Amino acid sequence: MKPLRPGTTKADLVDVVYERHGGLTKDEAAQIVEVIFRTVKTSLADGRTVRIKNFGTFEVTRRPGRIGVNPMSGEKMFIRPHNGLSFKTARRLKDEITPMRKLE
Repeated sequence: MKPLRPGTTKADLVDVVYERHGGLTKDEAAQIVEVIFRTVKTSLADGRTVRIKNFGTFEVTRRPGRIGVNPMSGEKMFIRPHNGLSFKTARRLKDEITPMRKLE
C-alpha cells in the first residue's frame, strides 16, 4: 500500500484510471488523463464554461482594474484588468465533503 500524501496528483489520477480499467497500459491511462485536462484548459482558454456533473463548474471571470497597495513598499499601484478563474462546487460534491451537522 502506498504511503499517504497530502492531496492528489495527476499521477494519482493516472493510477486510478489504470487500476479501474483493465486492459489499458499505464501510458494509455496517462494519455486519457492528459486529454481530459487539455480539453478543460482549452475550453477555459477559449472563454467557455466547463461543467462537470456532480463535481462543479469552472468559469473564466473578468476582473476589473483597481488600485492596490504594494505590501513591501506601501506604495499605491494600478492593477490592470485581467481574467480570473472561479470554481463553483456542485451541490452533490458539497454534500459529500461537508459533514452533516445535527441540530441541537
